[in-house]
Amino acid sequence: MTIRGKIALLITAAGFVSSLVFSSVILWEMMEQPFRIMDSDLETAARTALDMAVLRPGTGDTGSGRFSGGYTVDNHYWIKIYRQDTGMLVYQSQLAGKIHIKEPDAGPGLTMKISIPEDTTGQIRAGAGKVTFRVKKFFMDSGGKKFRICAGRPMEKLAEELWDVFVGLAAGLVFSVLVLMGLSYFVAGIILRPVKKMNDMARDITEKHLDRRIPVKGDGDEFNTLACTLNQVFERLEHAFMRQKQLLADASHELKTPLTMMRLALEDIGRPDAPMISMHDTRNISWLTDQVLRMERLVKNLLDLSSLEMEQTLEVEKVDLSLVLGSLVNDYAIFADSWEISMEAGIEKGLIVCGEYEKLTRAFSNLLDNALKYNIKGGKVRISAQVSGSMVDIKIANQGEGVPAKYIDRVFHQFFRVEQSRSLHHGGTGLGLAIAKEIIELHNGRIMFESVQDAWTRVKVEIPFYSDDRSSRTCFSAESAVLEAGTPP
Repeated sequence: MTIRGKIALLITAAGFVSSLVFSSVILWEMMEQPFRIMDSDLETAARTALDMAVLRPGTGDTGSGRFSGGYTVDNHYWIKIYRQDTGMLVYQSQLAGKIHIKEPDAGPGLTMKISIPEDTTGQIRAGAGKVTFRVKKFFMDSGGKKFRICAGRPMEKLAEELWDVFVGLAAGLVFSVLVLMGLSYFVAGIILRPVKKMNDMARDITEKHLDRRIPVKGDGDEFNTLACTLNQVFERLEHAFMRQKQLLADASHELKTPLTMMRLALEDIGRPDAPMISMHDTRNISWLTDQVLRMERLVKNLLDLSSLEMEQTLEVEKVDLSLVLGSLVNDYAIFADSWEISMEAGIEKGLIVCGEYEKLTRAFSNLLDNALKYNIKGGKVRISAQVSGSMVDIKIANQGEGVPAKYIDRVFHQFFRVEQSRSLHHGGTGLGLAIAKEIIELHNGRIMFESVQDAWTRVKVEIPFYSDDRSSRTCFSAESAVLEAGTPP
C-alpha cells in the first residue's frame, strides 16, 4: 500500500472512531430522552387521575375510566391508584382492568413485555399478542392522604421510532466514512505533493547529472529538511564519483608512458638480429609483447571512457552518418573476408546528424568490431541505416553464440564479459560497448541490445536526425523515438 493510501486509511480510521463515539453518545441520549419524556408523561397522567379521584369522591371505579362529571381518562394509559395506609384500590383505568401488570418497584421506570387479551388489540397494536409497556410507580399526596400510583403506557410506536433513528445514524455513519475516505485521500495527495516532486527530481539525478539538486524553500518544515539531507547525499556522491573518475584518468595516463616504453624495449630485444636469443626466449618475448599491447589498448580505452564521462561535451557539427558507416563497412570488409564472414549493408543516403565525427566513428567502429569478432565462421553481419520519423535508425546484427537473456541488461557495463575465455581469445577489454553507449548518449541518442542465444545478436542505435527543412536549426531538439519490438535480423 502506498504512503498516500496509508495516510488516508489512518485519517479515515480516526474519523470513523470519532464519529462512532459521537454517534454512540447521541444515540444513547436519543434513546434515553424518550424514556424520560414518557416517565414525565406518566407522572402527569398519574397526578391528573389522582386529582380527579379525590375531587370526585364516591365515584369509585367502574372499569370504564369514567369519573362523574364526564371526565374520561385516556384509555391508552394503564393506571391503578391505591390508598397508602389501607392498600385499598381507589381507581383503575379501563386498560388496567383488562391487562395485568406486575406492580413495579419504586425507583426509575421499567420497560417490560406484557401479553394482552384479544379484546384489547383494537386499542393497542400488538405483535404476536405482546406489547412493550413503560411502567413507573409514584407516591403522591392529595387531600391530606397518601396514595400509591402505578402508571404505564404502551411503547409500540416508540420502538419503531428508535429503530428508525438507529438505522438513520448507521446510514449517516457509513456515508460520512465514505466521504471522509475520499477527502482524506485528496488531502493526503496534497500533503505528499512535495514528496512526489522530490521523488521525480531525485529520479532525474543519475550518475551523469549528479550536479543537480532538489530546490529548498525557506519554510523549514520536514520536507525541506528531507530535501537538504538528500542534497547533502548527492554532494557526497558527486564528490566520490569525481574522485573515482579522476583517479581512473590519472592512473591510466600515468600507465600509458611506462607501457609504451616496455613495448618498445621488448620489440628491440626480440628483433631477429638480436644476439644470443634462444627460441624459448623469443616465444616469451613475443608473449610479453602481446600482453603489453593488450594493456596499452586497455589503458587507451580507459582514458577515452574517463574523458567521455568527465567532459560531457561535444564539438558539434553536421555529420553525414551515411559516409561514416559506409567508410567503416569498407574498412572492416577486409577483416570480414579474412574471417570468412559476409557483410550486407543497406545504408540510406543523406543521414545528417549533429555531433562529433571522431566520436561517432569510434562508437560505430566498436559496434562493427564486436559484430565481426563475436560471430561464427561463415556467418553474416547486416548493417542498415535509415530515417525513421525524427530519428536516424541504425541496426547492426550478426550471427553467433548470442548473449543469455539474464546478461542483456549488463552488456553496457564497464568490464562486463559474458565469458572470460571468449574476451581473452578475441583480445577484448570489456569497454567497447560502454564507450559506444557513452558516445551515443552524448549525442542525445539511444542504444539497445537484443540477442537470442545460439542464434543472433542485434544492436539498435537511434540518433536525432537533422533536416534543413526544420524550423529550428538547434541540434538535439528531437525527442527520442519509442523503441519498437525487436525482430531477428
